[in-house]
Amino acid sequence: MDEADLIMSQEEIEEFLNEPITAQLATNGPTIRSVWFEWQDGAFWIISGPWAKLFKRIQIDPKVALGIDYSDFDGGRVLQVNVYGEVEIRDYDVELVRRMLRRYLGDDEESWSDAPDDYRGYLRDGGPPGAVLLRLEPSKIMGFNFSYARTRAAT
Repeated sequence: MDEADLIMSQEEIEEFLNEPITAQLATNGPTIRSVWFEWQDGAFWIISGPWAKLFKRIQIDPKVALGIDYSDFDGGRVLQVNVYGEVEIRDYDVELVRRMLRRYLGDDEESWSDAPDDYRGYLRDGGPPGAVLLRLEPSKIMGFNFSYARTRAAT
């Protein structure tokens, strides 16, 4: 199979990035961490603030790589999106954060857990003290579809 056969269209990438999936964010160091994100208007949005090592690392070097993948080996769905760019620190936006958290935690905010984090606290009083949003507009984005159909083994 040719690599070109694996490349996802922009429409396929958009659809995939709107699923509630976790991304792996790599910063200079190197350091890799799992993050939740909101994909909106061609950019990734990630919650951060002074409590997070990520926030400090971004201030030192905003260049990052972001990997988003999904693997359902029983069903044969295997998708991957790789992103590169520089993160900008933006003001906290409670409504954007609400959309992000609802995507991962569901629409019923009262059912959200208080552990390991106070998720509802991200929406109260303008968010946690010092909270910001990290905005990553990709300078490069590549999507790959490695999905396959299951077949029965010859008997």
